[in-house]
Amino acid sequence: MNKAIITNNFEKLINELSYDELIFVDELKVENVEEIKRLAYIAENKKKVIVIAAKKYNVFAQNALLKLLEESPKNVEFILITDSKYKLLDTVLSRLVVEKKTYEVEDRKFEIKTITNELILELLNKDLEKEEIKAIFKELLKKEVNEEKLKAINDALLMLEFNIDKKSILTYVLLAFKERK
Repeated sequence: MNKAIITNNFEKLINELSYDELIFVDELKVENVEEIKRLAYIAENKKKVIVIAAKKYNVFAQNALLKLLEESPKNVEFILITDSKYKLLDTVLSRLVVEKKTYEVEDRKFEIKTITNELILELLNKDLEKEEIKAIFKELLKKEVNEEKLKAINDALLMLEFNIDKKSILTYVLLAFKERK
């Protein structure tokens, strides 16, 4: 049974899974799907599990993957890993059982005294996860917050849920909280 697993921690989930082949890329492209096809059609007598994990799923790659999901080779199961079901086409999702596997995120403390350009650059260079960005927002809420800043955080939380670029969202909020001189 082919499935998609939505997770907030790719590495942890992959370590928990039992699989025969792993394709773990930043963006799944058509050439990756060609490799997946090659791996899938290597004859096996026993069940073979192929895990496909990507932060982004190229539309063309998903369309190429669709036929493989519709007519999976005998004894082959595919597991797609993503951090949001919205990154997969509806046609792809309709061929998969969707599961959700979230992990507790260590509560990283972010002490933010004053927001400077240097701090913004430092945070943007860290490639933070959603939960870490939310922790920064929580820290910012401890400061003096007006209606405009509260709206910025509220909008940013909505954008995070729609998987809009995390760095853009973080920049938007930090600039809203940065002291104007």
